[in-house]
Amino acid sequence: MIYRRIIAALCCTALLCGCGGSNPSSSEQVTAAVTDAETTAGTEPETVPDTEAHTEAPESFGELKYPETMTEKERANTAYRRFSLLDPELASNYGSYQGKWTFSNSYMRYIYSSVRELKIYDEQLDTDFLVHITLPPDYDESREYPVFFVSDAIWWFGEVPYMWKTVEDGEAEPVIFVTLGYEYSIDGTSDDTRFEKFVVYQDKTLDFITNDLMQLVSLNYKTDSSRSVFFGHSGGGLFSHYALCNSDKYEYQPFHDYIIGSPAFWGYYLINDFDASAYPEPDRYQSDFGYFDRHETMDKRVFICAGSQEDADYAEAFNGHQSTTEGAHALYERLKSHGTDVSEKLYESHHYQYLPDMFIEYLKMTFPPEK
Repeated sequence: MIYRRIIAALCCTALLCGCGGSNPSSSEQVTAAVTDAETTAGTEPETVPDTEAHTEAPESFGELKYPETMTEKERANTAYRRFSLLDPELASNYGSYQGKWTFSNSYMRYIYSSVRELKIYDEQLDTDFLVHITLPPDYDESREYPVFFVSDAIWWFGEVPYMWKTVEDGEAEPVIFVTLGYEYSIDGTSDDTRFEKFVVYQDKTLDFITNDLMQLVSLNYKTDSSRSVFFGHSGGGLFSHYALCNSDKYEYQPFHDYIIGSPAFWGYYLINDFDASAYPEPDRYQSDFGYFDRHETMDKRVFICAGSQEDADYAEAFNGHQSTTEGAHALYERLKSHGTDVSEKLYESHHYQYLPDMFIEYLKMTFPPEK
């Protein structure tokens, strides 16, 4: 079936084997730091800590405050819990592809005291999400921090320790990293799961992120939404564009900057293989969902990126529509024509390999070290 054959590309499954791969230079820095910390603590590098004994109890995080937008059922099924990714079996289920563990346990241990794990339920989507709020080194609860929001955490949470170490080394300003994934009972790599959340029910997904998740984060941690960033890649890049162009429909504005990575716009034309009644107009993205019919300008900053070599990997998927890089550049031209603060970059890479470098580069450029 064409849906099953092609949507795998959109959802980053077949190509993204081990896509949580790390930036080599960052990896070396974190490895050295982890080794030093383990030596000091007198533990062996391969020792897996007991999760119950080595993580802070959820009650030590303070009482969780809920936004008024959350229903009673959502509040009842949303709570802090211990950092579960220190458990190798859980981490393997969460961040693996074909049995490969893409999250280094050592790196998770290095940042665990800064991580707040949250299970959050959304009633519209009837879905349990797994959120990790990673506070910066030397977190000061009295000051505001911008948020770096990462969708598709099952692929990209593994990059957080490298970005965290960049902040610790003084190469970037402190930020709060918020990563959105799915509870362990849900396969976040599933074609159906990602297509459903990023395309078919993208309006409900954006409602959840804007009205519930980010308001909950801002209630419990002081955040600077005027400098916060939303990141999405591939199917998530397609959704990042949707989130950008529909952000004006919300009173609360949790993000000012948007990273749109390798947006698989051609995926919209696969809707007939899923549920055409749920998404009857796949061309809407080409008019940026009517944003510029509602507004003359866009008061957001946008960074569009892709791999210069990735189109050849998906030649069969485009089916007469713009390729990934063509769609990304066309978006850049549209936004630029409306005076949007937009930039683009093609990395010498295939579909995802550029992202570890991009994360560090973007972090340093957007949040330069404090003087």
